[in-house]
Amino acid sequence: MTYERLFGGVVKEIAARRIALTVAAFVTVALTASACTSTTAGNATSTSASSRSGATSSSPSGTSVSPRSTASTSSKPGIKVHIKTLNSDGAQYGVGMPVIVFFSRVIKSGKALQDATKVTADGTPVTGAWYFETSSYYRGYPIEAHWRPKDYWQPHSQIHVDIPIKGLSGGGNYVFDDSLTLDFAIGASHVLTVDDSTHRLTVTSDGKPWGTFAVSLGASDTATRNGIKVIMERLPTVCMHDIAGSYYECGIKLDQRLTYDGEYLHAAPWNCVGYPGCVGPENNIGRGDSSNGCTNLRPADARKLYDFLEVGDVVSYPNANGRRMQIGDGYGDWNVPWSVWQTGGLIPSS
Repeated sequence: MTYERLFGGVVKEIAARRIALTVAAFVTVALTASACTSTTAGNATSTSASSRSGATSSSPSGTSVSPRSTASTSSKPGIKVHIKTLNSDGAQYGVGMPVIVFFSRVIKSGKALQDATKVTADGTPVTGAWYFETSSYYRGYPIEAHWRPKDYWQPHSQIHVDIPIKGLSGGGNYVFDDSLTLDFAIGASHVLTVDDSTHRLTVTSDGKPWGTFAVSLGASDTATRNGIKVIMERLPTVCMHDIAGSYYECGIKLDQRLTYDGEYLHAAPWNCVGYPGCVGPENNIGRGDSSNGCTNLRPADARKLYDFLEVGDVVSYPNANGRRMQIGDGYGDWNVPWSVWQTGGLIPSS
């Protein structure tokens, strides 16, 4: 039994599915979960690489003005569609991080967006595609689209994204009213594999073994999703609670978010004994599954991983005992087959 289970209940969402990530010095995040429900505690500062207004926009509401002309703009008046990105200019991400764009209207077609988008890695064109889904991340932006390559990004590369869509059609009477550019870096290829049969997490860095760590995943009634996840944000401490309100406990440390509803990698000193930082009384880490869906780690191991990993790094759960990870559960993009991804999802893009 883990600390979470000692205080009862499966942890559920208490706010919106989408979280608001901020790069302010002090962060207060009201989040909810079907697993380890959490909010940031006190003056905790998120180390998420994501930002609300990262890309350069040609719209006055963007971060900075970058006028451009588009040869294929429409001369007909239409319903304006504004876009903005989650990703930040100048940030560094792991190889699994998608480009995420939010739309102020539910457009009818993503074809113009798909055809206009140009992405390069170290100056070399990268082939990829947009995939649309509903969104509640920003009020007034009902859908979002993720752009990714067929395979993970090339590690140690500089990415440039050009989305010159101002004046282009979003299908029907919809017309885009801004264009965006985005520049960010991709770091080392950090890929984690969590084996539920051995209760071990292994890390490779640029294809070479880096470390192996004991874990405890979700109990049978609060199972951990299986599939490919991506680190979404990193917080030094969060508060966790259950939907019934039977507990609200702060100080859960070294948290790396994997889903919107609260699956984390995090330190769980209450679930191990005999190692530095472990306080028991339970000793399930490395032995059995007992959490509310999070990946429990010994404190020293959680520290090593927290200091080493970054937003966008890949965490794979090939045999976890929960349901399959979906794109809407977090950055679940890599669970969608490429042939399906190319169709555009919610909005057709071809």
